[in-house]
Amino acid sequence: MTLLVLVTAGCTDSDARAYTVPDKVCGVAVDSDLLSPFLPDGQKLTQRAYNSGQESPRCRLSVDGKLVVYLSGDVVPAETDPIKVQDRALLRLGNPASVDVGDSARVADNGAMAVGTCTYEGRQRKFVTLVQLQEKVPGKTSRRRDALRSFLGAYFPGAMAKQGCRQGS
Repeated sequence: MTLLVLVTAGCTDSDARAYTVPDKVCGVAVDSDLLSPFLPDGQKLTQRAYNSGQESPRCRLSVDGKLVVYLSGDVVPAETDPIKVQDRALLRLGNPASVDVGDSARVADNGAMAVGTCTYEGRQRKFVTLVQLQEKVPGKTSRRRDALRSFLGAYFPGAMAKQGCRQGS
């Protein structure tokens, strides 16, 4: 009987979060408390940063080999309206609503986007960040949206600066 209890306790522990939530996401400093709500329990968190072109950094966060958070950044021409261009994608993320981040931003049920005007390589451009959640974590949609808003507000300026986009220039 005692052996069964120990085995059951061991199984329960293996479902807990065994990794440390980082304070940097692919080189961008962020409060680990703001990232934590999107990360499920598991044994190992991995980050993979790569570029989809010189002006398009990407970042994938996976837990136990399963993608959980996808982040992208893009430097686009100043005349582009990324919110309008990505309208259908934002709708697919679920009920996008305006929030006060950057020049314009939307938070949806399973993702968020922010846009800011900047100077990049001496020219007026825009920087766009997209956050996509691959799992419904946290489970309650209102909590997930609140967490996305907080994370986006903290992550966006750092991602813009890391890309070399200077605000207010």
